[in-house]
Formats: sequence, C-alpha cells, structure tokens
Amino acid sequence: MNFAKQIRTERLLLRSLGKRDFWFFYKILGKACVRRYLGGPVPRRQRFPRFKRYLTCPSNAGVWVVSLTERNQPIGLVELGLHKDGKDYEISYQFAPDFWGMGFATEAIREVVRHALDEAGLRRIIAETQSANSASCRLLRELGMVEVERVQRFGAEQIIFATDQRPPLP
Repeated sequence: MNFAKQIRTERLLLRSLGKRDFWFFYKILGKACVRRYLGGPVPRRQRFPRFKRYLTCPSNAGVWVVSLTERNQPIGLVELGLHKDGKDYEISYQFAPDFWGMGFATEAIREVVRHALDEAGLRRIIAETQSANSASCRLLRELGMVEVERVQRFGAEQIIFATDQRPPLP
C-alpha cells in the first residue's frame, strides 16, 4: 500500500512528515486541548521517540503535515494506518486550536479519505473517537461516515465510524 507523499486541496497542502516538522509535532502533542480526547498531552520525554517512529512509518501507513497553502504554515497532522483490529485502516487527526472551526480538518480528511479509497485502493476507512468528542463525531458524520460500533476503551466510550465498504478492485 503506497500513499501519496503530497495531497493538495483548495486551501491546503498535505505532505509527508519530515525532520523540519519536529517542533510543530512536539508542540501539538503537548497541547492539552488538542489531546483532550486522545489520552492527554504526550509527556515531553516521549515526543522525540514518537516523532522518530512517525518519520519511519511503514509503507502501508501515511502521516501528513497539513499546511495552509498560502502561508506554508503547519496547522495539523493526519495519520492513516492499521487500526488495532489489524484489518481496517483508521484515520486520525490533530489540528492546532487556532484553526478549529474553519473547515480545514474536514477539507484535509475528506481528501485523504478520497485518496485512500479512489487511488490507493482501500475498501473502507474507519475512525475511532470518544463519544464525548462531539466536534469529531460531527466532522465524521459530515464526511458521510456512519457509526458502526461503540466500545469501551481507554476508560471512555468510543464510537467507531466507517466509510461505506467498497467491493474489491478487480
């Protein structure tokens, strides 16, 4: 599975994570409001090892830095990789709070999902979020994903959303 190194939208450039992105990565993983439904801020001593793992992600996963095209300013991260179940691909995302509510996350995630389904040949993509994360639930529904399951994990109720399953490619 090979995902594109760059994906463009009208307002955004999504590009593979690189060494130059360390400080953005470091800061966003430390923001309590961003990580509220993701287990809280990542401790400082764990951020660099995590960054190194993301830099060397396997070919069957994608990690993109989302930047505003007009300013080349990083505003978020989007990841697409195998879910804990080992059979589905999961999309996850983190955006800087200064850019919430402007449609950037929706725009970026819509394009990654389109790329994964239409170009990379995935049959379905899931997203797992806490039921308490109303903004994320609303975003996933807006993208046409549907709730397929609720589970208790990480000390909270999680909702698993999925795209419609597509038939296998010939």
